Amino acid sequence: MSQPPLIDLRSDTVTKPTPDMWDALKNLEDSHLGDDVYGEDPTVNELEAKAAKLMNKEATLLVTSGSQGNLVSLLSQTQPGEEILIEAKSHICLYEVGSAARIGGLTTKTFKSSRGVPSIQELEMMIRPRDDLHQPWTTLLAVENTHNTHGGIVIRPQDLEKLSKFTQDHNMKFHLDGARIFNAAVALDSPLHKFTDHVDTVMFCLSKGMACPVGSMIAGSQEVIDRARKFRKMLGGGMRQAGVLAIMGLIALEHNWRKQLKQDHVHAKMLAKALQAENELISVTMPETNIINFSFPEAAPTLEIHNSLIKQGVLGLHKGYYQRLVTHVGLSRQDIEQAITVLNTTFKKFLT
Repeated sequence: MSQPPLIDLRSDTVTKPTPDMWDALKNLEDSHLGDDVYGEDPTVNELEAKAAKLMNKEATLLVTSGSQGNLVSLLSQTQPGEEILIEAKSHICLYEVGSAARIGGLTTKTFKSSRGVPSIQELEMMIRPRDDLHQPWTTLLAVENTHNTHGGIVIRPQDLEKLSKFTQDHNMKFHLDGARIFNAAVALDSPLHKFTDHVDTVMFCLSKGMACPVGSMIAGSQEVIDRARKFRKMLGGGMRQAGVLAIMGLIALEHNWRKQLKQDHVHAKMLAKALQAENELISVTMPETNIINFSFPEAAPTLEIHNSLIKQGVLGLHKGYYQRLVTHVGLSRQDIEQAITVLNTTFKKFLT
């Protein structure tokens, strides 16, 4: 018996390059390639210039991943022994292997938040006194937009502006983990710079939602990006003829990403509403963007449910009673409708 086609809802990182990306790669000529460590790859340089304009920053740098981009941003704006403030459920805190501490020599202090937005009053209480020789200096604040663990929620530009004023008042740097910043811009129908104008550095992914196979970028001042380039090399991220990747990033930024991501958001809401309407025993968070979080009751046989869904060709991110589904360019409306049928049928089987 043949397996049903896989509908992979684990993440928007599972996408494959679009046909126009493959076409651009096939037509890439030798004259468009060079050694990027020497700054000689024209396609990478073109991508970095375009990204800097989009983010309204002086310069950008192509890095291998979002985790590397976040770490390089932190290293470029801090010194070992300093302390940074990060959200307790953020990607930097939970999913980057403690690199800020292990590699950057940084201590981290975590804060809880309301949907990713910290309380200014709480942040004020977390600042270390600079005149106390026993304590590290608090020198950077990092937030995440959209916020993965909170269900792809958007941190509004007005909240970023308030946080920016806080960091300036305390002589701190402000970093934005903008892995899915394009989703945030689409959700609010806003220019990208409305989010990035308020931060010193921003990291964004080309491999999440934008269909590129590899790559993220960081943006900031020319001085910071110059430092970041050296840290990227230190971390083994110096690539040679990286134009073979950058060309796909250029296609992603030049083509109508707003239309595609908007469709991903429509699919996410469609999926969430269908699950909510048909399943009284699961708790569904209505998505703002392309991430749907839901949870099962404590007595639910979650592993059995997960395995049953896999056999039927629907794959989500399984974390016990917490589940995540992510829509992306690799999924059609027909895929979403099929996923809804399989999910609802399976939930009724195991939860009644």
